[in-house]
Parts: sequence; structure tokens; C-alpha cells
Amino acid sequence: MDPLALSPSVQPDGTPSAEAWAQRVAAAARLPQAFEWRFGADGRKPVRALVQLEPGGTAGPQVLQGRLQDLGDLFRAEAAWRESETRLTQILANTTAVVYVKDRDGHYLLANRRFERLFDLPAGHPVGKTDAELGLFDADTVRVLRRNDARVLEQSAAIEYEETITVAGCARTYLSIKFPLFNTEGEAYAVCGISTDITERKRTETALSNVALGVSGTSSDDVFEAIAYYLTRSLEVDFAFIGELKGDGRRLQTLAICHQGEMGENFEYDLEGTPCQAVVGRDFCFIPQGLRQRYPGDNMLHAFGFDGYAGYPLFDSAGRALGLIAVVNRGGLAQPELVESILRIFSVRAAAEIERMQIDQALRQSEASYRGIFEAAEDAVFIHDIDSGRIVDVNPRACEIYGYSHAEMLNIDPGALSAGVPPYTGAEARQWLARARAGGTQRFEWHRRNQDGSLHWDEVCLKRVTIAGVERILASTREITERKAREQALRSSENRLRATIETALDCIIGMDARGRITEFNPAAEECFGYRCDEVLGQPLAELMIPPRDREAHRSGLARYRREGCGPFLGQRVEVNAMRADGSEFPAELAITVARSETGDSFIGYLRDITRTKEAEAARAQLEAQLRQAQKMEAIGHLSGGVAHDFNNILTGIMGYVSLAEEYCEGLADPRLGQYLARARQSGERARDLIRQLLTFSRGQRGEPRPLDLGPLTRETLRLLRSVVPSSIEFGLDLDGRVPPVMLDPVQVEQMLMNLCINARDAMQGTGRIVIGLHRVILPRAVCSSCRQSLEGELVELSVTDTGPGIAPEHLERIFEPFFTTKETGAGSGMGLATIHGILHESGAHVLVETEPGLGTRFRLLFPPLTGAVGSADAYPEPGPAGAVRRRLNGHILVVDDDPAAGDFMQDLFDSWGLQVTRAGNGRAALDGFARQGGGFDVVLLDQTMPGMSGLETARCLRAAGASVPILLYTGYSADITEDSVRQAGLQGLLRKPVDIPLLYQRLNDLLAS
Repeated sequence: MDPLALSPSVQPDGTPSAEAWAQRVAAAARLPQAFEWRFGADGRKPVRALVQLEPGGTAGPQVLQGRLQDLGDLFRAEAAWRESETRLTQILANTTAVVYVKDRDGHYLLANRRFERLFDLPAGHPVGKTDAELGLFDADTVRVLRRNDARVLEQSAAIEYEETITVAGCARTYLSIKFPLFNTEGEAYAVCGISTDITERKRTETALSNVALGVSGTSSDDVFEAIAYYLTRSLEVDFAFIGELKGDGRRLQTLAICHQGEMGENFEYDLEGTPCQAVVGRDFCFIPQGLRQRYPGDNMLHAFGFDGYAGYPLFDSAGRALGLIAVVNRGGLAQPELVESILRIFSVRAAAEIERMQIDQALRQSEASYRGIFEAAEDAVFIHDIDSGRIVDVNPRACEIYGYSHAEMLNIDPGALSAGVPPYTGAEARQWLARARAGGTQRFEWHRRNQDGSLHWDEVCLKRVTIAGVERILASTREITERKAREQALRSSENRLRATIETALDCIIGMDARGRITEFNPAAEECFGYRCDEVLGQPLAELMIPPRDREAHRSGLARYRREGCGPFLGQRVEVNAMRADGSEFPAELAITVARSETGDSFIGYLRDITRTKEAEAARAQLEAQLRQAQKMEAIGHLSGGVAHDFNNILTGIMGYVSLAEEYCEGLADPRLGQYLARARQSGERARDLIRQLLTFSRGQRGEPRPLDLGPLTRETLRLLRSVVPSSIEFGLDLDGRVPPVMLDPVQVEQMLMNLCINARDAMQGTGRIVIGLHRVILPRAVCSSCRQSLEGELVELSVTDTGPGIAPEHLERIFEPFFTTKETGAGSGMGLATIHGILHESGAHVLVETEPGLGTRFRLLFPPLTGAVGSADAYPEPGPAGAVRRRLNGHILVVDDDPAAGDFMQDLFDSWGLQVTRAGNGRAALDGFARQGGGFDVVLLDQTMPGMSGLETARCLRAAGASVPILLYTGYSADITEDSVRQAGLQGLLRKPVDIPLLYQRLNDLLAS
């Protein structure tokens, strides 16, 4: 079928069907064509179809049946849209509201018929034009409308405005709801506005406000109370009030308060942080609920549980803010339009009354009191022109103070009354006047210059006032020169006090009556380890008092609060304090009370006395050490003196016994030899006892040498087996890595023997003795014998027993000579005294550890050897006392102050064949030597003699040129050793009582050489 048979004769564009079809076919011969074609001939309903023609086809165009229905739906939707647009156009044309759309530049895109009829404009005339181009509104109105449109686009939200415009010469008020229109990309491209005329409603509100001017017919005295009362009744709220702005505009004074039908007392409060801050001088504020959450710092809202708020600002006739009228409700608020209307009505009356009050008050102040106060004021008062700042009037007191006449004052520039040094110059004075002119009272201190050139300090108050209906600036000044001087002195005093506190070596801690820290100086920071900002306001007890003492501290504070006194006030006491790291230390504390009108506080002066305590302990130790040393020294001197005299006596006794033994060797009766032998043995025991005394008093020196204590200890233990019963068990605890020490091995054996024998006697034949040898690092300790301090790396030789221990009352005396707890005859009491002498001669010390019932441990502590030391010279062992000796030949000078010792030496040398010359002292020896012309073969000198000692005599002989051999012998000398004698040029040293075989051998060697 020919498609043209179903096509209308003419296409929608006016082209006849055949001609149009031919054009489409011709084009398809060159390029495939796709186009829309309408079918519907012979009265059929037209159907739009998509036709596709391809070049080279012979069958003619082809209709795509699958597309027929789709295009039909499309065009039906288009028809529905057109129908909807028609309805919207009819609505816009018939609505009583003014509807319009403006683009971002203010050009109208749409304006309904109501808009056009309102301004008598032809249809479509506003489109494409702006408000300014239409010329419908004045410039101020155009700016307001443009500003409102811009705010809607800026916030992309619907906003409601009241907009006042002039229509036909009359002002009309419209309530406009404006909202943005968005394109497909979500961008706001236009503002749509729907404005409703509310002029009549506004007129109704105005009428109501006029009615409110005579609310309740009350007088001016109680109008505010009536307004507050009727507000609560009209709006059915809990709380209503009227507030007047005070001072610099930051505080509000209530004029009337009604709370649940009852009038309350007025009060003044800060606007900051309250909902009223958003109302005063601004606009109506309505908060339906959530009031306390929005203003958490407003205590009154929380106290009464208010949740809703509405406030309306009050302005005077000049537009200045006066205050506000507001209502608050516990259950929230609703109907904001009604609330606003009612508040607006009552605000008119309230504002009028406040303005009247302020005018009356100003009149009373400026007219009734001005001149009397002005003239009689003790302060200097100035009246300044509000614009120029020029002085227009001053009171007599100002003339008197400043030294100018009234006429001079009126012609002087305010800057001339300034000190002239910044910030007290004319420029600063003008700035203060400008601030006062801007509003608000200005109070400041000023440095002025009088007519005579003197400088003074003033307190100045500037205030803008109305005097006789004219705006002025009132300035009053009061001299504060003396107060400034006192303040300066006080600041200086405070600075000195602060400097004293800051630089004090003692801790200064302030505390209030509740125990919280209020002052903490740098010395306290250093002492306790806290920073000042860490402890201020904190309880002192929790930071600086040990837990065990905190309850006593709290009790003391409670007692002071209760009775006004305390146990430690005004006294110096020793306490324990606690540092930030928890460590405790002793402190000296003094507390005083600082009384003031705000309450009592405590000032604590605390000093760390840790070092003082340590010094006291060290002093006590040194005193004990000194007493012990003095005691031991006194005993040593006594022992040395006794030993010296006793050795002289023993020299004669033992010498004559030895001579008697030699003479009785050929006698037939053997008993005499036995008697003499026993007498000699007794003398030897006496000699050994004296040697122990000399060891204790350091008058008998050993022969120290580098010594390994390990082998010596084992050898000594072998010897001990013979003197200790088998019922006592021995143990060794020896460390093989112990360094050597510098000691006389014989003395070491003697100390071990003495300690083990003491342990044997203490255990009474049953127990265990352990000998230990270790290298130890000793912390600080005190020697049990001399009380000196010792510490560091030492060699320890110890003897431990399981005996009954040493009683505490005996510990102080165990090292004294002849002190013993044994039965009479069981011990001489010289064992530990000998150990004392040996140890301290070698720089060693002893520690005694004992506990009754658990045994005793003696710890001998020696300094380790750090360098090689040569051993002392040794001499051959002497022969037996009764050995046959050949006669000697020579002349010997014997010098001894003791007659008995001298007699024995002369008899002894006579028996050996020697010629003997005697002298009783050093001076006599020198004289005898000079008389003989040096004709002596040997000189024997006693060391301890009056006038000159033996060594001094020997030096004099050597100085005189004598080369004769000299021997020195002594019964006691703490400073004489074999080495020192040989270094002095002598040939040897002998000890009293003289070892006769050794003496013979020495003389024999010297005479033979």
C-alpha cells in the first residue's frame, strides 16, 4: 500500500504530502534517512511513527511497527504536560497572591497576572526586566528586595520576609515566602516569591498596641508590674519580666517580675550567655524548647527548669535600645506569631514608660541637683562640649586644685592639663573624650600638670550627660597622688616580699583553712619535685605528707577550725615529708597563721634536714670514734709505759737467769738447773705478755710482706687441730681469687689462733668453726674496734662460730687489754687487744656480727695489695740459751738510763770478756765518747731515755765523725723499726728483754768485722 494513501494532504510544517515525501525519498537515495511521519487519512486518528529509508531499496519505505506505540506514549506525555502547564497558568492567573520568579541577576523570568494588575502593567511586560528597570519602587525598597533575594540564593533555603512597598501612593506590607529554584545540576538559578498582602493585619496590630497604651488604667508607678502580670495571663506562661539596659549595655536591670501570678524582687544580671543577649537592640527572639541546652551557663534557667523563651526588644523614640520584654515557660512555647504580637503590643507601653522614666531621671539629675552638686563638689568637675571637647564650665574646686582662674580654665586646651608624656598627652585626652562621646562611662587614671608645673595623679570619670537639654561630657577628677604613692610602696613591698619568697632557700608553702595549697615557692618545687601550677589548689596532705601521717594532719586542721588553735603553731618541729617520687625525707617545719577578712590561711616554712641528720649521725660517729681512739690511745700509752719498765725489769731477771744457767751447767745437783729453767720459762711468758701489750699499743711492729692468705689459712688450720678438740668441727670457705695483702704472716697466724681459741672456749668444746676468705665490696660500715668508717673493695678473713654470742653490754669493751669474760686464770684478756693492734697497724679493720644464742662472726678486713713491697731482712735464728760461747774481745759503750738493766748488761759483757763503759743518758755518752777519743769498738744505745733518745744520740755520734758500729735496743717504741734503724746508719735493733743468743751473735759479727 502506498504510504501516501494514509498520510494527510499537508504536513505540520505546511509542505504538501506528496512533495514532502518525494523530498524524503530523494534524500534517502543519497543517505539513509530517519524521520517522523504522521499517518491518519480517511478520518482516522493520526498516529505518529518513525520512518527509516535506506538508499537502493526497491520495496519502498518501511514503517517500524515496534516504535509506533513508543512514540505515541511520548507524545501523549507531552500532551499531558501541556495540559498541566495550562492548569498552572490558570492558577497563577487567578490566585490572590503575587507570584514571581527572578534570575540571579534580578531579571524577572515570570510574573503572574496578580503582579501585573497590582502595578497596572501589560501582560508579559515584567519579564526580562529588573525592579530598578521597571521603576515601580524607590531606591531603598529596591535595595531591600535585592538583599532579601540574595540571602535566599546564598542560603539555598526558603525564607519568610515582611516587605513594605508603595502601591498607588500607599504603603502596603506583604508577607513574602521566597525559595530557590534549582536546575537539573542542582544549582540555584532563580528565586521564586509568593507574597501575600498583610496590610490589614498590621493595621489591626497597631490598633491593639494603641489599646495597650492604657493597659489596666494603671499609674506610672505600677505599670511595669501590670504588664508583667497580664503577660503571664495572656500567654499562659510561668514567668514574665521587663528589663532595662544599664551601664555599658552589658547588664540588664529588671523593672518588674511576675512568676506564676506573684510579683518577685527585681535584680540585675549580665546579658552575656543568656537568651536576652539575642534580643536587646536586635529583634524578636522565639525559642519554643531546648532553652537550657542552648544556654548551659544561665543558672536561672536551670534553677527554675525553664524550657521555652520569647523576647521582644524595647527602643525609645530615637531608636536607641532600652531593654526588652520577655516571657519564659517551663513547658515550652507555641504560636510564635501570637506571642510576637502580644509582646509587641505590650512593648509599646513598656518602652514609653522606660523612656519617660529616663527623661524624668535625667531632668532631675541635670536640673534639680546639677548646680548644687557642681558648686559644692570636693572633686574637680569639668563640663566639655560634646563635639569639640572644649571646656565650657568648671567648678570652683577645679580652679583651686589646678591653679587656674575660671576664665583661664574656659580658654585652656585639655592637653595643657596633661603631664605631656605618653600615655598622658593631649592626644590621649582627646581619645578619652571621644570614647565618652560614643557612649558609656569612662574611668581611668591620669597624670596631670598644674599651673605651677607640679605633677599629680588623678582618678578621672567621663560620662555623656544631658544638661539643660544639651548633650555634654561631664568629667570629674579626684586627686590620688598619695594613694598612688602608697600603692607604689605596697607594690615595692610586695615585690620585695615576692623576691624574698622566690629566692628563699627554705620551702615556703601556703595553705588555706581547708588544706589546699595556695603558695609554692621555687625552693619547694626543687625540694618536692612538683611544679607550682601542678599543686596550686590541691590538698597538701595527698601530695606531701606520708600516708601514715595524713590523718593526724586532717585532725589538726579540723581542730584549728573548731578551736582556733593547733599543736604545732608557732613552734619548730621535725616531721617526715614525701617527695613527688614517693620518697620520704626528714624536715624541720614551722607554721604561722595569716589572718584576714576572707579567712585564715597557714604559711609553712619547711627545711630539708636530710644532710643535717646525716651530719649529726656522722658527728655522733666521729665522736664515738674519737672517744674510742682516745680510750685506746690512753690504754696504749699506759701499756707502752708498763711494757717499757717491765721489759727493763725482765731484761735483768731473764739475763741473770740465763747467766745462772750457764754457771750451773757443771754442778752435780740437777735440781738447780730445773729451777732456773722454770724461772726462765716464766720470764718468757711474761715477755710474750709484754709483747702482746706492745702489739696492742703499736709499740711492737711485725715484718709485713706480700702475702697470699689462702695457703697461710690452710696451714694455720693444721696447727689449730692440735689445740682444738675433735668435738669441734672445722670448715673452710676460701675464695681462690683473693688478691694478696701486706701483712706479717706470724701476726696473721696469731690473729687466727686467738679468734679460734676464743671460739673454742665460747662453745665449751662442742660446735662448728668456719674460716672464710673472700674478696668483698663493702657498703659504708663502722669498725667495731676504732669506730672509723670503711667501705669499698676489701679482702675479708672471717671466723664464725656457733657459740652463745657476745652480750651487747660487752661489745664496747672486748678490744680493751685484760678485759675478759672467762673465769679467773682461763685467759689474759689480751687476745682481741692484740688483734686490734695488728689490724690498725696494717690499716685494716674488724666488724663483729653477733646475736645472743646464734653465734659470732669476726670479719677481718684488709686493703688489697696494689704494689710490690720487699720483705724485711731476716736474721739467723739464735742458738739455745745455754750454748757454749767463745770469749769476745773489745771495748763496748753501754748507754741506758735504767740502773738494773745497765748492771745486767755490764755483768753479761764482763762474762763474755768485753771491756764495758757505762753512761746514764745520751749527753753523758757523747761526753764519754769525746773523752775516750772514740776508742770504742761497739756502742749499745737504749732508745727511750730522758733528754736525748737513742736515735738522736746515734745521729750526734755520726755527726761528730764516729764510725763505730752502733746497736739500738728498746723496751718500747711505737715508731722504731729495723728498716728505720738501718736507714739512720745503725747496725741493728734489739728488743727488751734482750734475746741473749741473738745479742751475742750480733756482737760477735760486729767485732769480727
